[in-house]
Amino acid sequence: MKPIVIIGAGIAGLQAANVLHEAGIPFVLLEKQAHVGGRVQSEHFQGFTLDHGFQVLQTSYPEVQQSLRLPDLDLSYFDSGAYLWKENAWQSFFSPWHDSFSLLRALGDGIINIGDLFKLAKLWLKIQVDAKPLSKCQLSAMEYIDSLHFSESFRDGFLKPFFYGIFLDDTLSQPASLFVFYLKQFLEGRAALPKSGMGAISDQLLHALPPIAVRLNIEVESIHEGKVVLNNGETLECSKIILAANPTAAAELLDIPLAKGAILQSKTFYFSADDFPNDGKLLHLVPKSEESNILHFVCLSKVNSSYAPEGKELISVTTLKTDISEKEVLVELGHYLGKEKLNWKFLKSYSIPESLSKQGFWKFVKQKANKKGVILTGDYTQYPSLQAAFASGRLAAESAIS
Repeated sequence: MKPIVIIGAGIAGLQAANVLHEAGIPFVLLEKQAHVGGRVQSEHFQGFTLDHGFQVLQTSYPEVQQSLRLPDLDLSYFDSGAYLWKENAWQSFFSPWHDSFSLLRALGDGIINIGDLFKLAKLWLKIQVDAKPLSKCQLSAMEYIDSLHFSESFRDGFLKPFFYGIFLDDTLSQPASLFVFYLKQFLEGRAALPKSGMGAISDQLLHALPPIAVRLNIEVESIHEGKVVLNNGETLECSKIILAANPTAAAELLDIPLAKGAILQSKTFYFSADDFPNDGKLLHLVPKSEESNILHFVCLSKVNSSYAPEGKELISVTTLKTDISEKEVLVELGHYLGKEKLNWKFLKSYSIPESLSKQGFWKFVKQKANKKGVILTGDYTQYPSLQAAFASGRLAAESAIS
């Protein structure tokens, strides 16, 4: 029996391999890098754990709960909310769904008002009844948020900056339905970090597979019906092909161009420090302005102490501007932390050219894959999230089996 060939060992590819393995279907998983995980990787550097870009595990995702052994990841959780920059100081804001005491404080501080709570509750109830009608909504996330008529303080101080970070897009041009999906997950679930970093997710999926079926440092040159040609000249005969490569690599193998604007990029900087100004397990949301380079920053070692050596703190800073330097980032951080000069040590930065994909750009790619008899998978085939990566990988494997 010819194996199914899976190209790409990101989360979707690993998930597809696990589904095939559990079904007893022979497969070969190919990855051109020396490691698996795609964007979901961690590097252990000078005693610190550095994820490849700021990432969190949203535990309320159904596919995550079904596919991972969450207790084995030894999770530590963020508080639900954020630090907001208000009147030249950081104020903590906690989700009204998780912390009623802090809600009273937020009401007193003017971050959110009774009207906002009523509108938020109304939206949440609407989601519980049926969120599907929103999938036909033609509004962007920005337009939809504006249509809800929240107070300026809550809308511009928290909601929009928070979703700038979720979408990695300060125009919020993604569909309103995607905003509603993420809002539901963050209202109901919790964001977490595994003890060994986000790469522990990929490692757990990999360790469930037979090593003989996983081939690293192997690049695919071309794909054809019933066979895959490798760069080393080898040809693999196969029964099906599951293409789980990143969008750019998938488009190249399918021999089609990607539309401009289909992919969003970001850059994450990591710094170490002897201390950090506060102990909250929250993101600091930097207000949007022409002068601002930073999207958000967080002290990860406050959330999960294993991310930094004893006596040190690890700070993650995310920006959409991939051409700025760590010195520029430190200057801006100094402004927001009231320090003329921050004595933080720069550790490393990661430019992520394919951080997230935008919806609405992938119909042609899917059609081309179908015509070639290739099963395309990856979160970009649905919507950007770990939930979609797991779901698309599972569905690809089930399609290959049927």
